[in-house]
Amino acid sequence: MTDLRQRAPDTSVKDRTGYGTGWWLKMAGIALLDAVAVWAAVVLVADGAWLFLTGLVIGTLFVNWVYLWPRTMALRWITPGLVLMAVFLIIPIVYTFYISFTNWATGNVVQKPQAIAIIENRSFVDPDAPGALFDLYVYQDGDELRLLLIGDDGALVFGEPRLRSDEARADATEDPVALGITDGDGDGVPEQIGPYRLLSRPQVFALANTLAFDQLVIDSDAGQVQILGLSQGRVVQATQRFRYDAATDTMNDLVGDQACRPGDTVSTRGNFVCEDGTELDPGWVETVGTINYTSILTNQAIRRPFLGVFTWNVVFALVSVASTFALGLGLALTMQHERLRGRTLYRSIFILPYAVPAFLSILIWQGLFNARFGQVNGMLEAVGIDPIAWFSDPTWARTAVLLVNLWLGFPYMYLICTGALQAIPTDLIEAARVDGAGPFTVFRRITFPLLMVALAPLLIGSFAFNFNNFVLIYLLTAGGPAILDAAVPVGATDILITFTFDLAVASGAGNRFGLGAAITVFIFILVMVISSLSFRYTKRLENIYGAL
Repeated sequence: MTDLRQRAPDTSVKDRTGYGTGWWLKMAGIALLDAVAVWAAVVLVADGAWLFLTGLVIGTLFVNWVYLWPRTMALRWITPGLVLMAVFLIIPIVYTFYISFTNWATGNVVQKPQAIAIIENRSFVDPDAPGALFDLYVYQDGDELRLLLIGDDGALVFGEPRLRSDEARADATEDPVALGITDGDGDGVPEQIGPYRLLSRPQVFALANTLAFDQLVIDSDAGQVQILGLSQGRVVQATQRFRYDAATDTMNDLVGDQACRPGDTVSTRGNFVCEDGTELDPGWVETVGTINYTSILTNQAIRRPFLGVFTWNVVFALVSVASTFALGLGLALTMQHERLRGRTLYRSIFILPYAVPAFLSILIWQGLFNARFGQVNGMLEAVGIDPIAWFSDPTWARTAVLLVNLWLGFPYMYLICTGALQAIPTDLIEAARVDGAGPFTVFRRITFPLLMVALAPLLIGSFAFNFNNFVLIYLLTAGGPAILDAAVPVGATDILITFTFDLAVASGAGNRFGLGAAITVFIFILVMVISSLSFRYTKRLENIYGAL
């Protein structure tokens, strides 16, 4: 029997091996991906970033398996999405969890090998050493500063100074002869060395007002040059102060003749602590277990403001969602009325707050609520009401935050409520009216439940957004007014995310990333639990009203 079916001609371009152009492009892309992964792996190994290295290896092997194994054809379409989800969602969450179990903070930001190398590179100079004295001259080219020291024997030291507290440099000195010396008067002091011009004595005095010359040194082959006043310097020999012993994991202080060992207490883990109690900086990032979490739960200085901020945070998020939803729904119901004229104009006006960038609206409202010059207090005074201290009184500051958030949030609620109302079948409403139901009964029994089926997930998302609404609080009140009797920086309008920022970054006590990550984990768990409970309620609504 003749097979009437004809196979479609193969139009793909193939070479002698039988593989098409698409196959070669795929192989080239995978080869490029693997090459980049190998390079990144080398960098991560050098930095000791084992968590990122593990994720990189797993991700690279997964992509190779998907695109090279014949039986994984279906996965090839979703793999890019899975990779992006891992990069932008899963990895940040996992990394935040990891940081919360470390002592990562100011002074403990590098790995242990890097901390050892920095400490060993420190030099020691005996302050009582006499040293050879040199005459000092200052040269400048724009913002760049150079110092020239001339010894009694005519020896020249010319180079870029550094602060004594900074790390030593091997390339600090330059050859003035090679740069080019200009000595017009022949007094042995060049007027110019390369592009650098000699400063006059008044110019040096003026420069000394902004630069502490006695804190400057130059690293030269002859030794370390210390600056004495504005006219002299001395060359002294610098020696290594610390030497690390890997066998005993000890940093030996060669000058103080003492051993410095890794700390074993909560406050000293990740630092070398000498026998006299001195902690060597920098320290290194080290896993410290649940110390950050126990500090939040047991440290009264953190726990008390944390609980207060958490309570206000929940109230702020709930009131923000409820008020914006109520106003948006009320406006949407009003705009649904058929006899209302100018609905198009009104709808355009209602959307305006949503069209203006939020940060700009917040700054405008900050000016409007200004206690002395704001228009809000001006209108209150016009009707005989005393001015309100919007940003210095805790209650009024929180009221201002809620009012501004109402202005920013109601257009979104108005839009989604308008769309949901138009999706409700009119037959149900008409049937209820025929049965004698009034407007309030129709809304309570039909309109609102059907709205909640469609809008409950969006309201949950709005709650999560407001729970972490950093921009509003930071720009409008900066968390203030400050609670003066608190042991940590916290304000009356702070929510958890701004409290975390103040505590971990902006407190002036250094960056405490581990503690900030622990509070962030608490926020994540709280939002997840509240959202899960809300979704259970949403599922129940769908089961009851979804078939209508």
